[in-house]
Amino acid sequence: MTQNVESHAFQAEVQEVLSLVIHSLYTERDIFLRELISNASDALDKLRFEALTHLDWLPEGETLGIALDADSEARTLTVADNGIGMSKEDLTGNLGRVASSGTRKFLEALKEGSAENTPDLIGRFGVGFYSAFMVADEVVVETRKAGAEEGWRWKSDGQGEYTLEAVDDLPRGTVITLHLKEAQEDEPDYTQEWTLRDIVRRYSDFVEYPIQMEVERTEPKLDDDGEPIEGESQTVTRLETLNSMKPLWTRPKGDISAEEYAEFYKHHAHDWTDPARTIHFKAEGTLEFTALLFLPAQKPMMMGEEGHPKSRLSLYVRRVLVQKECEDLLPVWLRFVRGVVETADLPLNVSRETMQNNRQVAQIRKGLVRRILSDMGKWFEEDREAYE
Repeated sequence: MTQNVESHAFQAEVQEVLSLVIHSLYTERDIFLRELISNASDALDKLRFEALTHLDWLPEGETLGIALDADSEARTLTVADNGIGMSKEDLTGNLGRVASSGTRKFLEALKEGSAENTPDLIGRFGVGFYSAFMVADEVVVETRKAGAEEGWRWKSDGQGEYTLEAVDDLPRGTVITLHLKEAQEDEPDYTQEWTLRDIVRRYSDFVEYPIQMEVERTEPKLDDDGEPIEGESQTVTRLETLNSMKPLWTRPKGDISAEEYAEFYKHHAHDWTDPARTIHFKAEGTLEFTALLFLPAQKPMMMGEEGHPKSRLSLYVRRVLVQKECEDLLPVWLRFVRGVVETADLPLNVSRETMQNNRQVAQIRKGLVRRILSDMGKWFEEDREAYE
Protein backbone atom coordinates (compact mmCIF):
# COMPACT_ATOMS: atom_id res chain seq x y z
CA MET A 1 0.00 0.00 0.00
CA THR A 2 1.32 3.44 -0.86
CA GLN A 3 0.23 6.84 0.41
CA ASN A 4 0.01 10.28 -1.17
CA VAL A 5 2.89 11.37 -3.37
CA GLU A 6 4.61 14.60 -2.32
CA SER A 7 6.45 16.78 -4.82
CA HIS A 8 9.43 18.81 -3.66
CA ALA A 9 11.82 21.25 -5.33
CA PHE A 10 15.52 20.60 -4.89
CA GLN A 11 17.42 23.03 -2.68
CA ALA A 12 20.75 24.80 -3.23
CA GLU A 13 20.05 25.94 -6.80
CA VAL A 14 19.92 22.32 -7.73
CA GLN A 15 19.38 22.67 -11.47
CA GLU A 16 22.63 24.56 -11.90
CA VAL A 17 24.54 22.28 -9.55
CA LEU A 18 23.06 19.11 -11.03
CA SER A 19 24.09 20.28 -14.46
CA LEU A 20 27.63 20.70 -13.15
CA VAL A 21 27.58 17.25 -11.56
CA ILE A 22 26.14 15.51 -14.60
CA HIS A 23 28.22 17.21 -17.28
CA SER A 24 31.42 18.43 -15.63
CA LEU A 25 32.13 16.73 -12.31
CA TYR A 26 33.46 13.43 -13.58
CA THR A 27 35.70 12.65 -16.52
CA GLU A 28 34.59 9.02 -16.78
CA ARG A 29 30.93 8.00 -16.81
CA ASP A 30 31.77 4.57 -15.35
CA ILE A 31 32.47 6.27 -12.03
CA PHE A 32 28.74 6.53 -11.25
CA LEU A 33 28.78 2.86 -10.21
CA ARG A 34 31.79 3.40 -7.99
CA GLU A 35 29.93 6.23 -6.25
CA LEU A 36 26.77 4.21 -5.67
CA ILE A 37 28.76 1.23 -4.39
CA SER A 38 30.74 3.54 -2.09
CA ASN A 39 27.51 4.96 -0.68
CA ALA A 40 26.19 1.43 -0.15
CA SER A 41 29.40 0.50 1.63
CA ASP A 42 28.95 3.55 3.88
CA ALA A 43 25.41 2.42 4.73
CA LEU A 44 26.67 -1.03 5.67
CA ASP A 45 29.42 0.47 7.83
CA LYS A 46 26.89 2.64 9.63
CA LEU A 47 24.58 -0.27 10.33
CA ARG A 48 27.40 -2.43 11.62
CA PHE A 49 28.49 0.37 13.95
CA GLU A 50 25.01 1.28 15.20
CA ALA A 51 24.16 -2.40 15.74
CA LEU A 52 26.71 -2.44 18.56
CA THR A 53 24.15 -0.57 20.66
CA HIS A 54 20.95 -1.55 18.78
CA LEU A 55 21.38 -5.31 18.73
CA ASP A 56 18.00 -5.94 17.06
CA TRP A 57 18.99 -3.89 14.00
CA LEU A 58 21.31 -6.60 12.73
CA PRO A 59 20.01 -10.13 13.36
CA GLU A 60 22.66 -12.71 14.18
CA GLY A 61 23.84 -14.55 11.10
CA GLU A 62 22.69 -11.93 8.56
CA THR A 63 25.25 -11.27 5.84
CA LEU A 64 25.82 -7.65 4.84
CA GLY A 65 26.39 -6.99 1.17
CA ILE A 66 25.67 -5.14 -2.06
CA ALA A 67 23.67 -6.56 -4.96
CA LEU A 68 23.59 -5.51 -8.61
CA ASP A 69 20.74 -6.40 -10.94
CA ALA A 70 20.59 -5.45 -14.62
CA ASP A 71 17.65 -5.78 -17.02
CA SER A 72 18.64 -5.20 -20.65
CA GLU A 73 15.05 -5.21 -21.92
CA ALA A 74 13.76 -2.70 -19.37
CA ARG A 75 17.08 -0.77 -19.52
CA THR A 76 17.41 -0.66 -15.73
CA LEU A 77 20.29 -1.16 -13.33
CA THR A 78 19.67 -1.68 -9.62
CA VAL A 79 22.16 -1.22 -6.78
CA ALA A 80 20.85 -2.56 -3.46
CA ASP A 81 22.26 -2.86 0.05
CA ASN A 82 20.93 -4.10 3.39
CA GLY A 83 22.58 -1.30 5.34
CA ILE A 84 21.27 1.40 7.67
CA GLY A 85 18.65 2.74 5.22
CA MET A 86 17.15 6.25 5.21
CA SER A 87 14.18 7.97 6.78
CA LYS A 88 12.07 10.65 5.10
CA GLU A 89 14.25 13.29 6.77
CA ASP A 90 17.40 11.58 5.53
CA LEU A 91 16.08 11.50 1.97
CA THR A 92 15.10 15.16 2.07
CA GLY A 93 18.36 16.22 3.68
CA ASN A 94 20.75 13.99 1.73
CA LEU A 95 19.12 13.64 -1.70
CA GLY A 96 17.11 16.86 -1.70
CA ARG A 97 20.19 19.01 -1.34
CA VAL A 98 23.37 18.75 -3.36
CA ALA A 99 26.57 18.81 -1.30
CA SER A 100 24.74 17.77 1.86
CA SER A 101 26.30 14.60 3.14
CA GLY A 102 24.64 12.16 5.48
CA THR A 103 28.02 10.57 6.06
CA ARG A 104 29.57 13.85 7.16
CA LYS A 105 26.65 14.46 9.56
CA PHE A 106 27.03 10.93 10.86
CA LEU A 107 30.71 11.49 11.64
CA GLU A 108 29.98 14.83 13.30
CA ALA A 109 27.28 13.24 15.46
CA LEU A 110 29.69 10.53 16.56
CA LYS A 111 32.34 13.12 17.37
CA GLU A 112 29.92 15.16 19.47
CA GLY A 113 28.97 12.01 21.35
CA SER A 114 32.64 11.11 21.95
CA ALA A 115 32.13 7.82 20.12
CA GLU A 116 35.16 5.59 19.73
CA ASN A 117 36.14 3.15 17.03
CA THR A 118 34.24 4.99 14.33
CA PRO A 119 34.10 3.02 11.09
CA ASP A 120 36.02 4.05 8.00
CA LEU A 121 33.52 5.91 5.85
CA ILE A 122 34.02 6.77 2.23
CA GLY A 123 31.78 9.60 1.06
CA ARG A 124 32.02 13.03 2.67
CA PHE A 125 30.61 15.52 0.21
CA GLY A 126 27.18 14.26 -0.78
CA VAL A 127 27.42 14.66 -4.56
CA GLY A 128 28.43 11.18 -5.68
CA PHE A 129 24.81 10.00 -5.79
CA TYR A 130 23.99 12.56 -8.49
CA SER A 131 26.54 11.06 -10.85
CA ALA A 132 23.79 8.50 -11.55
CA PHE A 133 22.09 11.11 -13.73
CA MET A 134 25.04 10.95 -16.13
CA VAL A 135 23.71 7.59 -17.30
CA ALA A 136 20.04 7.61 -16.21
CA ASP A 137 16.93 9.52 -17.27
CA GLU A 138 15.25 8.70 -13.97
CA VAL A 139 16.45 7.46 -10.60
CA VAL A 140 14.22 5.73 -8.04
CA VAL A 141 15.33 5.16 -4.44
CA GLU A 142 13.36 2.82 -2.17
CA THR A 143 14.57 2.68 1.42
CA ARG A 144 13.66 1.85 5.00
CA LYS A 145 15.78 2.90 7.93
CA ALA A 146 16.85 0.39 10.57
CA GLY A 147 14.46 0.56 13.54
CA ALA A 148 11.69 2.23 11.51
CA GLU A 149 8.49 0.60 10.26
CA GLU A 150 7.74 2.97 7.37
CA GLY A 151 9.69 2.96 4.13
CA TRP A 152 9.97 5.65 1.46
CA ARG A 153 10.26 5.97 -2.31
CA TRP A 154 12.23 8.91 -3.74
CA LYS A 155 12.02 9.57 -7.48
CA SER A 156 13.51 12.21 -9.79
CA ASP A 157 14.56 12.85 -13.37
CA GLY A 158 17.18 15.34 -12.19
CA GLN A 159 15.41 18.32 -13.71
CA GLY A 160 14.72 20.28 -10.53
CA GLU A 161 12.10 18.31 -8.62
CA TYR A 162 11.71 15.01 -6.82
CA THR A 163 8.77 13.11 -5.36
CA LEU A 164 8.42 11.32 -2.05
CA GLU A 165 5.88 8.72 -1.02
CA ALA A 166 5.53 6.36 1.91
CA VAL A 167 5.73 2.67 1.02
CA ASP A 168 4.83 -0.32 3.17
CA ASP A 169 6.68 -3.63 3.51
CA LEU A 170 10.12 -2.50 2.36
CA PRO A 171 13.11 -4.42 3.72
CA ARG A 172 15.75 -2.58 5.72
CA GLY A 173 18.30 -0.89 3.50
CA THR A 174 18.30 0.96 0.19
CA VAL A 175 17.50 -0.04 -3.39
CA ILE A 176 18.50 2.42 -6.13
CA THR A 177 17.05 1.77 -9.58
CA LEU A 178 18.50 3.62 -12.58
CA HIS A 179 16.34 3.90 -15.69
CA LEU A 180 19.24 4.06 -18.10
CA LYS A 181 19.60 6.25 -21.14
CA GLU A 182 20.01 4.49 -24.47
CA ALA A 183 23.62 3.47 -24.94
CA GLN A 184 25.40 5.15 -27.83
CA GLU A 185 27.71 3.24 -30.17
CA ASP A 186 30.88 4.40 -28.43
CA GLU A 187 29.52 3.98 -24.90
CA PRO A 188 29.39 0.91 -22.66
CA ASP A 189 26.09 -0.82 -22.02
CA TYR A 190 25.54 -0.80 -18.27
CA THR A 191 23.06 -3.66 -18.44
CA GLN A 192 25.73 -6.11 -19.60
CA GLU A 193 27.33 -8.40 -17.04
CA TRP A 194 30.86 -8.03 -18.36
CA THR A 195 30.64 -4.23 -18.37
CA LEU A 196 29.55 -4.19 -14.72
CA ARG A 197 32.07 -6.85 -13.75
CA ASP A 198 34.89 -4.81 -15.30
CA ILE A 199 33.85 -1.59 -13.54
CA VAL A 200 33.61 -3.33 -10.17
CA ARG A 201 37.00 -4.95 -10.68
CA ARG A 202 38.64 -1.64 -11.61
CA TYR A 203 37.13 0.63 -8.99
CA SER A 204 35.59 -1.37 -6.15
CA ASP A 205 37.45 -4.67 -6.08
CA PHE A 206 38.61 -4.15 -2.51
CA VAL A 207 35.37 -2.95 -0.90
CA GLU A 208 35.13 -5.21 2.15
CA TYR A 209 31.53 -6.32 1.52
CA PRO A 210 30.57 -8.77 -1.24
CA ILE A 211 29.25 -7.13 -4.42
CA GLN A 212 27.08 -9.82 -5.95
CA MET A 213 25.10 -10.34 -9.14
CA GLU A 214 23.03 -13.15 -10.60
CA VAL A 215 24.57 -14.37 -13.86
CA GLU A 216 23.43 -16.84 -16.48
CA ARG A 217 25.71 -19.53 -17.83
CA THR A 218 25.16 -22.25 -20.43
CA GLU A 219 26.38 -25.57 -19.08
CA PRO A 220 26.18 -29.22 -20.19
CA LYS A 221 23.10 -31.04 -18.99
CA LEU A 222 23.90 -33.85 -16.56
CA ASP A 223 22.36 -37.28 -16.24
CA ASP A 224 21.34 -38.94 -12.97
CA ASP A 225 24.95 -39.98 -12.39
CA GLY A 226 26.25 -36.44 -12.80
CA GLU A 227 27.78 -37.10 -16.19
CA PRO A 228 27.35 -34.64 -19.14
CA ILE A 229 24.70 -35.64 -21.69
CA GLU A 230 26.24 -35.33 -25.13
CA GLY A 231 24.66 -32.60 -27.25
CA GLU A 232 22.41 -31.26 -24.45
CA SER A 233 22.88 -28.04 -22.50
CA GLN A 234 20.96 -25.92 -20.01
CA THR A 235 20.93 -22.33 -18.79
CA VAL A 236 21.95 -22.04 -15.15
CA THR A 237 21.54 -18.93 -12.99
CA ARG A 238 23.93 -18.48 -10.09
CA LEU A 239 24.91 -15.72 -7.68
CA GLU A 240 28.50 -14.60 -8.20
CA THR A 241 30.66 -12.24 -6.15
CA LEU A 242 32.30 -9.67 -8.42
CA ASN A 243 34.91 -8.21 -6.06
CA SER A 244 37.82 -9.97 -4.38
CA MET A 245 37.54 -8.10 -1.02
CA LYS A 246 41.23 -8.97 -0.49
CA PRO A 247 43.55 -5.98 -0.87
CA LEU A 248 47.03 -7.47 -0.85
CA TRP A 249 48.63 -4.35 0.59
CA THR A 250 46.56 -4.52 3.82
CA ARG A 251 47.96 -7.94 4.74
CA PRO A 252 51.13 -8.33 6.85
CA LYS A 253 54.25 -8.66 4.72
CA GLY A 254 55.15 -11.90 6.45
CA ASP A 255 51.92 -13.49 5.23
CA ILE A 256 52.52 -12.66 1.55
CA SER A 257 54.65 -14.86 -0.67
CA ALA A 258 56.92 -13.64 -3.47
CA GLU A 259 54.60 -15.38 -5.92
CA GLU A 260 51.59 -13.43 -4.62
CA TYR A 261 53.48 -10.16 -4.94
CA ALA A 262 54.52 -11.08 -8.48
CA GLU A 263 50.99 -12.03 -9.55
CA PHE A 264 49.60 -8.80 -8.15
CA TYR A 265 52.27 -6.80 -9.97
CA LYS A 266 51.58 -8.52 -13.29
CA HIS A 267 47.86 -7.89 -12.94
CA HIS A 268 48.32 -4.29 -11.86
CA ALA A 269 51.07 -3.28 -14.29
CA HIS A 270 49.99 -5.48 -17.22
CA ASP A 271 53.51 -6.88 -17.31
CA TRP A 272 54.48 -10.46 -18.18
CA THR A 273 57.66 -10.45 -16.08
CA ASP A 274 58.23 -10.51 -12.33
CA PRO A 275 59.15 -7.19 -10.70
CA ALA A 276 62.79 -6.51 -9.97
CA ARG A 277 62.03 -5.09 -6.53
CA THR A 278 59.02 -4.94 -4.19
CA ILE A 279 58.60 -2.20 -1.60
CA HIS A 280 55.74 -2.72 0.86
CA PHE A 281 55.43 -0.49 3.92
CA LYS A 282 53.03 1.37 6.16
CA ALA A 283 53.75 4.94 7.22
CA GLU A 284 52.44 5.90 10.64
CA GLY A 285 52.27 9.21 12.44
CA THR A 286 50.24 12.34 11.83
CA LEU A 287 49.41 11.02 8.35
CA GLU A 288 49.04 7.28 7.81
CA PHE A 289 49.19 5.49 4.49
CA THR A 290 50.13 2.09 3.10
CA ALA A 291 52.15 1.67 -0.10
CA LEU A 292 52.83 -1.39 -2.23
CA LEU A 293 55.36 -0.38 -4.87
CA PHE A 294 57.23 -2.27 -7.58
CA LEU A 295 60.34 -1.54 -9.61
CA PRO A 296 59.95 -3.19 -13.06
CA ALA A 297 62.64 -5.56 -14.30
CA GLN A 298 62.71 -3.72 -17.62
CA LYS A 299 61.73 -0.31 -18.92
CA PRO A 300 57.92 -0.04 -19.18
CA MET A 301 56.76 0.06 -22.81
CA MET A 302 54.95 3.39 -22.56
CA MET A 303 57.46 5.15 -20.35
CA GLY A 304 59.25 6.99 -23.13
CA GLU A 305 56.14 7.93 -25.07
CA GLU A 306 54.90 11.46 -25.26
CA GLY A 307 51.93 12.03 -22.97
CA HIS A 308 53.12 9.64 -20.24
CA PRO A 309 55.58 11.72 -18.21
CA LYS A 310 53.71 11.06 -14.97
CA SER A 311 53.30 8.75 -12.02
CA ARG A 312 51.56 5.44 -12.62
CA LEU A 313 50.59 4.82 -8.99
CA SER A 314 46.93 4.10 -8.15
CA LEU A 315 45.49 6.01 -5.21
CA TYR A 316 42.93 4.34 -2.95
CA VAL A 317 41.01 5.97 -0.13
CA ARG A 318 39.38 3.44 2.21
CA ARG A 319 39.68 0.67 -0.40
CA VAL A 320 38.00 2.71 -3.14
CA LEU A 321 40.02 3.64 -6.23
CA VAL A 322 40.16 7.43 -6.43
CA GLN A 323 42.64 7.89 -9.25
CA LYS A 324 44.19 5.29 -11.55
CA GLU A 325 47.29 7.32 -12.41
CA CYS A 326 47.78 9.86 -9.65
CA GLU A 327 50.57 11.99 -11.08
CA ASP A 328 50.85 13.99 -7.87
CA LEU A 329 52.16 11.02 -5.87
CA LEU A 330 55.65 10.87 -7.46
CA PRO A 331 57.94 13.21 -9.40
CA VAL A 332 58.41 12.60 -13.11
CA TRP A 333 61.83 11.03 -12.67
CA LEU A 334 60.31 8.17 -10.62
CA ARG A 335 57.49 7.47 -13.07
CA PHE A 336 58.80 3.97 -13.74
CA VAL A 337 57.59 2.89 -10.26
CA ARG A 338 54.31 0.94 -10.27
CA GLY A 339 51.95 0.15 -7.43
CA VAL A 340 49.19 1.37 -5.13
CA VAL A 341 48.90 3.78 -2.23
CA GLU A 342 46.02 3.73 0.24
CA THR A 343 45.12 6.15 3.01
CA ALA A 344 42.13 6.76 5.25
CA ASP A 345 43.29 10.26 6.18
CA LEU A 346 42.95 11.99 2.83
CA PRO A 347 39.90 14.27 2.61
CA LEU A 348 38.14 13.53 -0.66
CA ASN A 349 37.51 16.59 -2.78
CA VAL A 350 34.26 17.19 -4.63
CA SER A 351 35.03 14.87 -7.53
CA ARG A 352 37.28 12.36 -5.75
CA GLU A 353 39.57 12.70 -8.75
CA THR A 354 41.66 15.86 -8.57
CA MET A 355 44.19 15.88 -5.74
CA GLN A 356 46.43 18.72 -6.88
CA ASN A 357 47.63 21.27 -4.37
CA ASN A 358 46.58 19.07 -1.45
CA ARG A 359 48.98 19.36 1.49
CA GLN A 360 48.45 15.77 2.61
CA VAL A 361 49.14 14.42 -0.89
CA ALA A 362 52.39 16.38 -0.82
CA GLN A 363 53.27 14.69 2.50
CA ILE A 364 52.55 11.25 1.03
CA ARG A 365 54.70 12.09 -2.01
CA LYS A 366 57.59 13.10 0.23
CA GLY A 367 57.32 9.88 2.21
CA LEU A 368 57.17 7.76 -0.95
CA VAL A 369 60.23 9.39 -2.53
CA ARG A 370 62.24 9.02 0.68
CA ARG A 371 61.35 5.33 1.02
CA ILE A 372 61.98 4.50 -2.65
CA LEU A 373 65.41 6.13 -2.66
CA SER A 374 66.32 4.45 0.62
CA ASP A 375 65.34 1.03 -0.73
CA MET A 376 67.20 1.61 -3.99
CA GLY A 377 70.28 2.59 -1.99
CA LYS A 378 70.13 -0.66 -0.03
CA TRP A 379 69.64 -2.59 -3.26
CA PHE A 380 72.72 -0.90 -4.75
CA GLU A 381 74.81 -1.93 -1.74
CA GLU A 382 73.45 -5.49 -1.59
CA ASP A 383 73.52 -6.40 -5.29
CA ARG A 384 75.05 -3.77 -7.53
CA GLU A 385 74.94 -6.00 -10.59
CA ALA A 386 71.18 -6.55 -10.32
CA TYR A 387 70.69 -2.87 -9.53
CA GLU A 388 72.55 -1.78 -12.67
